[in-house]
Amino acid sequence: LANDGNYRETRWFTAWQHPKKIEDHQLPPAVAAVTGQSRVPFGDAALEFLDASLASETCEELFTPAAPHIQMALNGVEIISNGSGSHHQLRKLNTRMDLIRSATGKCGGVYMYANQRGCDGGRLYYDGCACIAVNGEIVAQGEQFAIQEVEVVTANVDLDAVVGFRGAFQSM
Repeated sequence: LANDGNYRETRWFTAWQHPKKIEDHQLPPAVAAVTGQSRVPFGDAALEFLDASLASETCEELFTPAAPHIQMALNGVEIISNGSGSHHQLRKLNTRMDLIRSATGKCGGVYMYANQRGCDGGRLYYDGCACIAVNGEIVAQGEQFAIQEVEVVTANVDLDAVVGFRGAFQSM
Protein backbone atom coordinates (compact mmCIF):
# COMPACT_ATOMS: atom_id res chain seq x y z
CA LEU A 1 0.00 0.00 0.00
CA ALA A 2 1.19 3.50 -0.79
CA ASN A 3 2.18 5.18 2.46
CA ASP A 4 4.42 8.09 1.59
CA GLY A 5 4.31 11.51 -0.03
CA ASN A 6 0.67 12.20 -0.93
CA TYR A 7 -0.70 8.85 0.16
CA ARG A 8 -1.48 7.46 3.62
CA GLU A 9 -3.46 4.36 2.71
CA THR A 10 -2.53 2.51 5.89
CA ARG A 11 -4.84 4.88 7.75
CA TRP A 12 -7.76 3.02 6.16
CA PHE A 13 -6.44 -0.28 4.84
CA THR A 14 -4.19 -3.16 5.87
CA ALA A 15 -2.09 -4.92 3.24
CA TRP A 16 -2.99 -8.57 2.62
CA GLN A 17 -0.34 -10.65 4.37
CA HIS A 18 -1.26 -14.10 3.06
CA PRO A 19 0.38 -14.76 -0.34
CA LYS A 20 -1.39 -17.34 -2.52
CA LYS A 21 -4.19 -17.79 0.02
CA ILE A 22 -7.90 -17.08 -0.07
CA GLU A 23 -10.48 -16.90 2.71
CA ASP A 24 -14.17 -17.61 2.50
CA HIS A 25 -16.36 -14.68 3.62
CA GLN A 26 -20.08 -14.50 4.35
CA LEU A 27 -22.01 -12.12 2.07
CA PRO A 28 -24.54 -9.71 3.58
CA PRO A 29 -28.10 -11.11 3.42
CA ALA A 30 -29.23 -8.42 0.92
CA VAL A 31 -26.44 -9.39 -1.52
CA ALA A 32 -27.04 -13.11 -1.00
CA ALA A 33 -30.76 -12.63 -1.77
CA VAL A 34 -29.96 -10.99 -5.13
CA THR A 35 -27.10 -13.26 -6.21
CA GLY A 36 -28.17 -16.56 -4.70
CA GLN A 37 -24.65 -16.87 -3.33
CA SER A 38 -24.04 -16.83 0.43
CA ARG A 39 -20.24 -16.86 0.53
CA VAL A 40 -17.42 -15.38 -1.55
CA PRO A 41 -13.68 -16.14 -1.75
CA PHE A 42 -11.36 -13.21 -0.97
CA GLY A 43 -7.58 -12.99 -1.13
CA ASP A 44 -4.60 -13.51 -3.39
CA ALA A 45 -6.01 -15.33 -6.40
CA ALA A 46 -6.70 -15.13 -10.11
CA LEU A 47 -9.96 -15.55 -11.98
CA GLU A 48 -9.89 -18.56 -14.32
CA PHE A 49 -12.00 -18.50 -17.48
CA LEU A 50 -12.31 -21.06 -20.27
CA ASP A 51 -9.65 -19.37 -22.43
CA ALA A 52 -7.63 -17.14 -20.11
CA SER A 53 -6.95 -16.07 -16.54
CA LEU A 54 -7.14 -12.58 -15.05
CA ALA A 55 -5.49 -11.10 -11.97
CA SER A 56 -4.99 -7.60 -10.62
CA GLU A 57 -2.36 -5.53 -8.89
CA THR A 58 -2.67 -2.07 -7.37
CA CYS A 59 -1.19 1.21 -8.54
CA GLU A 60 1.65 1.16 -6.03
CA GLU A 61 2.57 -2.45 -6.80
CA LEU A 62 3.49 -1.62 -10.41
CA PHE A 63 6.31 0.57 -9.05
CA THR A 64 7.76 -1.98 -6.58
CA PRO A 65 10.83 -4.18 -7.20
CA ALA A 66 8.92 -7.44 -6.62
CA ALA A 67 5.71 -6.40 -8.37
CA PRO A 68 2.97 -9.07 -8.20
CA HIS A 69 2.59 -9.17 -12.00
CA ILE A 70 5.93 -11.00 -12.19
CA GLN A 71 4.77 -14.01 -10.17
CA MET A 72 1.32 -13.85 -11.76
CA ALA A 73 2.83 -14.18 -15.25
CA LEU A 74 5.15 -16.97 -14.13
CA ASN A 75 2.07 -18.77 -12.76
CA GLY A 76 0.37 -18.54 -16.15
CA VAL A 77 -1.93 -15.53 -15.73
CA GLU A 78 -2.41 -14.03 -19.21
CA ILE A 79 -4.24 -10.78 -18.33
CA ILE A 80 -3.27 -8.41 -15.53
CA SER A 81 -5.30 -5.33 -14.66
CA ASN A 82 -4.34 -2.28 -12.65
CA GLY A 83 -6.98 0.22 -11.52
CA SER A 84 -4.72 3.09 -10.52
CA GLY A 85 -4.79 6.41 -8.74
CA SER A 86 -1.42 7.71 -9.88
CA HIS A 87 -1.15 11.49 -9.66
CA HIS A 88 0.63 13.63 -12.23
CA GLN A 89 4.30 14.48 -11.81
CA LEU A 90 6.68 15.77 -14.44
CA ARG A 91 7.94 12.80 -16.51
CA LYS A 92 6.10 10.25 -14.32
CA LEU A 93 4.11 9.11 -17.37
CA ASN A 94 7.38 8.04 -19.04
CA THR A 95 8.26 5.93 -16.00
CA ARG A 96 4.76 4.49 -15.82
CA MET A 97 4.74 3.52 -19.51
CA ASP A 98 8.20 1.93 -19.23
CA LEU A 99 7.00 -0.14 -16.26
CA ILE A 100 3.84 -1.20 -18.10
CA ARG A 101 5.79 -2.25 -21.20
CA SER A 102 8.25 -4.09 -18.98
CA ALA A 103 5.42 -5.86 -17.12
CA THR A 104 4.68 -7.89 -20.25
CA GLY A 105 7.99 -7.54 -22.11
CA LYS A 106 9.83 -10.26 -20.22
CA CYS A 107 7.09 -12.79 -19.50
CA GLY A 108 4.50 -11.93 -22.13
CA GLY A 109 0.88 -11.21 -21.37
CA VAL A 110 -1.70 -8.45 -21.49
CA TYR A 111 -1.56 -5.52 -19.07
CA MET A 112 -4.64 -3.29 -18.80
CA TYR A 113 -3.96 -0.04 -16.95
CA ALA A 114 -6.66 2.46 -16.00
CA ASN A 115 -5.75 5.66 -14.16
CA GLN A 116 -7.92 8.13 -12.35
CA ARG A 117 -8.40 11.45 -14.13
CA GLY A 118 -9.11 14.94 -12.78
CA CYS A 119 -8.63 16.73 -9.46
CA ASP A 120 -9.14 15.09 -6.10
CA GLY A 121 -10.70 18.24 -4.65
CA GLY A 122 -7.44 19.22 -3.06
CA ARG A 123 -3.95 19.58 -4.44
CA LEU A 124 -3.56 16.49 -6.63
CA TYR A 125 -4.30 16.11 -10.31
CA TYR A 126 -4.63 12.68 -11.90
CA ASP A 127 -3.68 12.62 -15.56
CA GLY A 128 -5.52 9.56 -16.87
CA CYS A 129 -3.70 7.97 -19.80
CA ALA A 130 -5.17 4.48 -19.61
CA CYS A 131 -3.46 1.91 -21.81
CA ILE A 132 -3.23 -1.71 -22.87
CA ALA A 133 0.09 -3.46 -23.43
CA VAL A 134 0.66 -6.86 -25.05
CA ASN A 135 3.98 -8.70 -24.95
CA GLY A 136 5.90 -5.49 -24.22
CA GLU A 137 4.17 -3.24 -26.76
CA ILE A 138 1.56 -0.55 -26.09
CA VAL A 139 -1.38 -1.43 -28.37
CA ALA A 140 -3.84 1.22 -27.15
CA GLN A 141 -3.41 4.41 -25.13
CA GLY A 142 -5.84 7.04 -23.90
CA GLU A 143 -5.19 10.74 -23.66
CA GLN A 144 -3.25 12.43 -20.92
CA PHE A 145 -5.04 15.52 -19.51
CA ALA A 146 -8.24 14.94 -21.51
CA ILE A 147 -11.26 17.00 -20.49
CA GLN A 148 -13.93 14.32 -20.92
CA GLU A 149 -15.06 12.73 -17.67
CA VAL A 150 -14.90 9.23 -19.14
CA GLU A 151 -12.66 7.74 -21.79
CA VAL A 152 -12.81 4.09 -22.82
CA VAL A 153 -9.67 2.50 -24.24
CA THR A 154 -10.11 -0.77 -26.13
CA ALA A 155 -7.98 -3.17 -28.12
CA ASN A 156 -8.41 -6.52 -29.83
CA VAL A 157 -5.94 -8.85 -28.19
CA ASP A 158 -4.72 -12.19 -29.54
CA LEU A 159 -4.24 -14.48 -26.54
CA ASP A 160 -2.53 -17.02 -28.80
CA ALA A 161 0.21 -14.41 -29.33
CA VAL A 162 0.73 -14.39 -25.54
CA VAL A 163 1.01 -18.18 -25.50
CA GLY A 164 3.46 -18.07 -28.43
CA PHE A 165 5.54 -15.33 -26.81
CA ARG A 166 5.79 -17.30 -23.57
CA GLY A 167 6.51 -20.53 -25.43
CA ALA A 168 9.67 -18.99 -26.90
CA PHE A 169 11.30 -19.09 -23.43
CA GLN A 170 12.50 -22.49 -22.27
CA SER A 171 12.83 -21.28 -18.67
CA MET A 172 9.11 -20.43 -18.32
